[in-house]
Amino acid sequence: MSFRQERAAERKANIIRAAAKVFSEKGYHEATVEEIARELRFTKGSIYYYINRKQDLLFECHDLAMTMLLENLDQIEASGLAPDSLLKEAIRTHIGIIAGELHLLTVALGSDYLLEDEYARVVIQKRDAYEARIRDIVRRGIERGIFRPVPEKMVVFLLLGAVNSISRWYSPDGPLPIEEIAGFYADYLVDPLTAGGPPQGETAAGSQAGNV
Repeated sequence: MSFRQERAAERKANIIRAAAKVFSEKGYHEATVEEIARELRFTKGSIYYYINRKQDLLFECHDLAMTMLLENLDQIEASGLAPDSLLKEAIRTHIGIIAGELHLLTVALGSDYLLEDEYARVVIQKRDAYEARIRDIVRRGIERGIFRPVPEKMVVFLLLGAVNSISRWYSPDGPLPIEEIAGFYADYLVDPLTAGGPPQGETAAGSQAGNV
């Protein structure tokens, strides 16, 4: 990617984040492109260079949020952690993304019903892919004896429902640092799945099997 392309990508990302801030504060219907431009001290024309209409910005908010979550899974799955440790890390980093991109995730988690059908299909496909990958971690944990036999789909709904709910109440000015919140959620959501299984981080065959 050339320097010019990098600058354009950075500028577009800034516009998307500014849109997310305005959408989360005012609501999609009440927000205007003019307000988003003012947030960045851009002209309205500068915004329309990157998008055609406000609906495009809403889609970009959703798409960027899901892309970040999927890329996060790519990174942690490359670590070779066992399913229990992997699931905890997925929860911790998911929460970290919520805290670091609070406006973006607030919009993405609360306005999917406002997307037009063509855009909704793209976002739903990415969301389903993310859920399927979390479910696969749970499935592998069950197959290797690390997790108790549990209904995988229900566990994923429980995990993601609990984690995503943080966007409704989290404040960076709160008494607990996000790292402590993330660790608490990871432990209390994953540890009950491992009851009766081998120690965290080990496979069902024990330490002889090494990392999985």
